[in-house]
Formats: sequence, structure tokens, C-alpha cells
Amino acid sequence: MGLFLDTALGFPTVLLTPALVVVAGYWLFVAVGAADLDLLDGVDADGDAVGLSAFMGRVGLGGTAPKASVEGGGRRPGVPVTVALTALVCVAWFVSMIGGIMTNLLDTASTPLLLVLGAVVLLIALVAAWAVTSGLVMSLQRFLPRRTEDSKHELVGRTCVIRIGDADESFGRAEITTAGGASISIPVRTTGGEVLPLGSTALIFDHSPEGDVFLVTRFDAALDPDRP
Repeated sequence: MGLFLDTALGFPTVLLTPALVVVAGYWLFVAVGAADLDLLDGVDADGDAVGLSAFMGRVGLGGTAPKASVEGGGRRPGVPVTVALTALVCVAWFVSMIGGIMTNLLDTASTPLLLVLGAVVLLIALVAAWAVTSGLVMSLQRFLPRRTEDSKHELVGRTCVIRIGDADESFGRAEITTAGGASISIPVRTTGGEVLPLGSTALIFDHSPEGDVFLVTRFDAALDPDRP
């Protein structure tokens, strides 16, 4: 037990132990319904990964496969960023622990040597974590069904909420939830001099290639076919 604690709190594992604690806490929140699985995922109006999702996809650790790369069109949903990060942290911590234990068993009191060995163990742990997580992500994506992301034209006919200032013919930003459950911000414009105040619900009735904006109008809840 002493060797385990010494390794977990010693270099280099101590650098990864806090991340492991954060991961454990996150999944605890997920289990009680206080956090979402796709907490760190992000997509734009075309369904392409952005932010951390895009970065993880570029390094082979998640993200959404580009439409052109999938035979027959459509996209494969990426493995959630939180799942990929969890695998990355867990594998890195485990490999670091194994390497740290082996280092601690060496009969040496040379601090410089221990630091060098620790740095080597950390590098091996990170490379191994990337390799294992990348392989796991690719394996999981093969079993995920293709799905068509929300293209710009597929957002037409849906409602959105004006989020930044008032929407008029020259400016407007609105928030809409995609079919995948992600909230995205889109540029909107009105026509005929209509002004939609902040927080109002609008109906997207067209997409204008000029300026790449969505045309919206005031949404009448009485016309909602799903209204009880």
C-alpha cells in the first residue's frame, strides 16, 4: 500500500493523479444526472466539430468524420470528447503507475537519475495513452450508425431563440438545438423591416447564401402543430 501511494503521489504520476480525480468526479456527476455526456462537444451549423471537438478529431481522438470521408454520404457521429479524455487520462495514469513502481524498485538514490527516468515514463505513458485511445475511438466509431447532421437547409422550418440583441435586417444571432442535442449559435436576419427582440422565439423560413445567414420571422405558438 505504501508503494502504491508513494508512486501515485510521486513524479511523474502525481502530474496525472489530479486529472484522474477530476475524471472520477465528472462521471459521478453524470451518474446522478448533474452533467451531460456531451458536455465538451461542440458543432457548428453544418454539424462540423468545433473547438475541443475539432482538436480531438484532428489528433485522432474523437470528433465527427467529415462528410466527404464517409462512403455514401452522411457523417459518423464522433465518440464524445468526455469519453475520449477519460480513456486518455486513465491509460496514461495506469502506464505511469506501472512505470513509477518499476522505477521505485530500482536500488538508487540518485535524484537526477530518478527525474530522468520519471520523464521517460511520463513520455511513454502519454504516447501509450494516445495510441490506445485512438484505437479505441476508431473501433467505437465503426459501430456508430451514420447519421445526417443538421445542414443549413435542414434547419429551415425549425424554431430558434434570439440571443444577442434584437434581430433585424442587418444583424441578429440566435440559438438553436441540433438533432444531436447540441446548442449552436447561428446568424439570422429578418425581412420587411421586422424586428425581433432579445429572447423571442423565431421561425427559420429560409437560408440565404448571400451573407450565409438564416431568414427568420416571428413565431406564432398557435401555429405549432405540436402544441397541446
